[in-house]
Amino acid sequence: MKNIFILTLIYSFFWSCSGPDPEPGDAPLPAANGKLTIKFTDSRLETKPDITLSNNDVISISFNIKKGSDGGKPVKMAAYVTNNPEKIGTLLLDNIRLKNTDEQTRSLELTLPSVGTTVYRVFYVDITDDKGNISRKGINLIPSAIDQISSFSNVTLGVQTSNNATRFSATTGDLYTACDLDSNLNFVDISYATIGSPSIKPTFLSNPRRSALGLGNTVTDKNCSGVLTNGGTTVYYAPTNISIDWITVSDIVLNNLAISTTTQDLAIEAGKIYMFQHTRTTRDGKNVTRKGLIKVNTISNTTSTSGNTLTSGLVNFDVKIQR
Repeated sequence: MKNIFILTLIYSFFWSCSGPDPEPGDAPLPAANGKLTIKFTDSRLETKPDITLSNNDVISISFNIKKGSDGGKPVKMAAYVTNNPEKIGTLLLDNIRLKNTDEQTRSLELTLPSVGTTVYRVFYVDITDDKGNISRKGINLIPSAIDQISSFSNVTLGVQTSNNATRFSATTGDLYTACDLDSNLNFVDISYATIGSPSIKPTFLSNPRRSALGLGNTVTDKNCSGVLTNGGTTVYYAPTNISIDWITVSDIVLNNLAISTTTQDLAIEAGKIYMFQHTRTTRDGKNVTRKGLIKVNTISNTTSTSGNTLTSGLVNFDVKIQR
């Protein structure tokens, strides 16, 4: 099956952003001289910057990028892997365009190159600002013979009329409201809304399905205007058809799930576990299918306040997905 180590720089590859063929580089790695603030959106990686992955896993990672203390704003990004932290290593992607804004979130997803018996120890990105300076962020790669999964707990989404984030990436753990969604649209795995008439029901749905139902295609706020939020990756959902021990869920368990590719919106209930599946194409042309599970903890404030429209409402859940 799939697993591609998902680097959460949730990089939604633009058409113009095709990377060069990897070329090993033994030149010394120059010091970064930029002042951009770069953090992983997954706070666990800030505490311990390690990602464990097998040869089958895809790298999915996401970064929060803020302008520097010198006023510099990001312009472009390049991604590398190296087996020596003091060397430049192998260039994977170059000229990844960034928004020239004070703050943004970007995600990356790509397959690590296979070069003989090389074991890459570090994945890093260099971000160039509009002053020509470079800021750097890296993570340690821990090899494993076992295919890995990603997991996130206590995730909260709001209904379409609330002020809470309504979209979530299971591979990077990012919650989306609006401004960064067009840059990371393909990473949305779970969207939440209340739909149906005359009886409205809490529902998980894919972002394309959300658009088809006319649920929040554009959002305008003080930081962005007219951001397109329709489209993205097709995701299918289904009730679980086997007994699930949440604590012991592994890649093998997820890989063996039988998920029908027919339903993109599914009414949900608290206390139940649901399956989901998506397929994405990586930069190097690999179709990667991932399967996951969602355990719904609570659903709140689902009483209609105006006809069949909810103005508030939250769902809280845990999620596990293949890398």
